[in-house]
Amino acid sequence: MKHQRRILAAMAAAGSLTSGAVQAQSAVQLYGAIDAFAGSVRASGDAHSTAVVDSSGLTTSYWGIGGQEALGNGLNAEFTLESFFRTDNGKVGRFDGDVMFGRNAYVGLNGGFGAIKLGRNTTPWFVSMLLFNPLADSAVFSPMFLHAYTTPPGAPVGNSVAGDTGWDNSVLYQSPGFGGLRFNAIYSTGESAGHQGKQNYGGNATYFNGNFGATLAVQRVGVNAPEFAASGASYQMAYLAGLSYDFKVVKLFGQYAQSDNSFSALSRQRNRTMQVGASAPLGPGSLMATWVRTWQGGSETLGSARRDTTTLAYDYPFSKRTDLYAAWRYDKVTDLNPGNTFGLGLRHKF
Repeated sequence: MKHQRRILAAMAAAGSLTSGAVQAQSAVQLYGAIDAFAGSVRASGDAHSTAVVDSSGLTTSYWGIGGQEALGNGLNAEFTLESFFRTDNGKVGRFDGDVMFGRNAYVGLNGGFGAIKLGRNTTPWFVSMLLFNPLADSAVFSPMFLHAYTTPPGAPVGNSVAGDTGWDNSVLYQSPGFGGLRFNAIYSTGESAGHQGKQNYGGNATYFNGNFGATLAVQRVGVNAPEFAASGASYQMAYLAGLSYDFKVVKLFGQYAQSDNSFSALSRQRNRTMQVGASAPLGPGSLMATWVRTWQGGSETLGSARRDTTTLAYDYPFSKRTDLYAAWRYDKVTDLNPGNTFGLGLRHKF
């Protein structure tokens, strides 16, 4: 099905599968996605809506180059350099100050043992999150992404997962497939002396068998994460479990995520996130809907609050590479006015 092809493409792009961009014995390929939308944006807590022509409605725009060379006896060398950009203004990165190759930048080896990659790598936790929700990694319309990695202006609930979607100075191991089971493990050093420079690690397992899919993921992020600067936490443990089942007429998704911020041996602050979603073929395209709720627990520096976000979207393919989409997002945080966001966008993959 079309959605299964999208899953495999997403896994490959996010780094959860050994790179398949290059099929030849020794070659380099240019690839990427360009996404832009026009609409109105208003997050919970905003006083007014803002009319925008913005980038990256369904997919964060990026370009990449990747290569692979056969070394013999089933062993291959590979590399990937991938850079985000903003379609609306042509700037490099997802935001001002983002690094040039912020999506991935690694060199590695792959073969019958799986793959090992050195450099900046996409985290397994993020891969599990995007694979088990219908809006995947949309930074504008995917509620799961928004709750985990962004915070609306003035709103207390968001950025519940510390660290970026990719980690610098990392080693990533990806296993071969065992039937439908795969697992990934990542370790990142802060490259500073002492124990505090060696605290970021994580992993996931994914299982796909016919119409059924499941995942488990965990990661630990240390004091290097900038999200801790305001709260004063010393480290975070984040967990995720996800399920999906394709009934053909509709595909259902579910996730539960939890992040525990540790301030001291006696002080913790917990965020809990629950998601339910679905995608279904409708005419030539697909309809996607999802709802996410995050409960933010209290601490000495963060108050208790709740955030609910719902998205409804329709994706219409002109071809295998080009699609038109329309999306609406409703966002509500405790004690703040709700926000509605609308967008009509175009995405092209190359």
